[in-house]
Amino acid sequence: MDSLIEDALKDLFGQLTKPSQNTVTSKEQRDAIADEIQAGGFTDLLLPQEAAGTGITLFEAIPLLKLEGFYNLPVPFAQTVVTRAWAHRHNIALPEGMTGYAAIASKPDARRRSATLHKAWYGDWAHMLVVNGNECYLASSGTAQVQYQYEGNLFAAISWPDESLERLEVGQQAAAELSRLCIFSMAATIVGAMEKAFEMTVEYAGERKQFGRPVSKFQAVQHQISEMSEHVCAAGMALQMAGETGSAVLAAPAAEPLAIAQYQIAHISDRIADIAHAVHGAIGISQDYPLHHYTRRIRECKSCYGSSHYWAALIGDRILNRHQDTLLSALTQAQPGRQPHQ
Repeated sequence: MDSLIEDALKDLFGQLTKPSQNTVTSKEQRDAIADEIQAGGFTDLLLPQEAAGTGITLFEAIPLLKLEGFYNLPVPFAQTVVTRAWAHRHNIALPEGMTGYAAIASKPDARRRSATLHKAWYGDWAHMLVVNGNECYLASSGTAQVQYQYEGNLFAAISWPDESLERLEVGQQAAAELSRLCIFSMAATIVGAMEKAFEMTVEYAGERKQFGRPVSKFQAVQHQISEMSEHVCAAGMALQMAGETGSAVLAAPAAEPLAIAQYQIAHISDRIADIAHAVHGAIGISQDYPLHHYTRRIRECKSCYGSSHYWAALIGDRILNRHQDTLLSALTQAQPGRQPHQ
């Protein structure tokens, strides 16, 4: 991937997030941020070049998707990128604006003529693609009714009148691809927030002094930072393994490596956030200090599509049903039909 794209996104996101780092972002601020991103064509990154995209693969887009979490971007950039790529692949026209994703376990309520999501990523503001089993719906942000706004404005409980839900004519495979792409994009956002929290922790430990020397010189703190580094690195590696879809443009990640990445990220998220706050001490919980923006993302987003127990059970079922000789061989064997990234 050309680093010019990544550098341009870093510059743009750095400029867009400065005013909103320590305040609750209003709808008008989000609209302005989304307009800037879309004006640069960045939401079409995963489209083929003939469709005015870059033609990069999902693996190559990982550093770009992580930037949403790294810069605490108050809009669903990563999910918009993958949903627009998915829509292009299946000849679906999405409305202008940012698009999020959610899944529901039950069908829309026919009696009340509405559908409800209890924890939707930026559901109070963005358009939503909603997968319900093998069915897929498009819900416009203009018809959403906010039932509850969660702390930090990352999630909202929302409902839509049933008549405002547009059913998309896509099959079971397309719905599954959408789910995997959006779950992957959320994982990338979490890893980006982890990397930022780690960077802030290392920087603070080098600056904060106790007994005449930086706290980073104390062995206990060094041990904590070392452990945090290992966890962040492991999360990044799991994300890369899940994003390895070969050279195919618009390809969704395979189910099994995605489940492994989701388990890894959900399993270690709290520990990463705990270490960041332990090293920072009291200042880490201050509303005026930006660390809590990142640790909130890490904690709240880790299980929005399933807890570590859910993903562990899914992995276990798949392995047991494949009758492999050993657990190691099941986890490390090459995926059929996929070529390693060059």
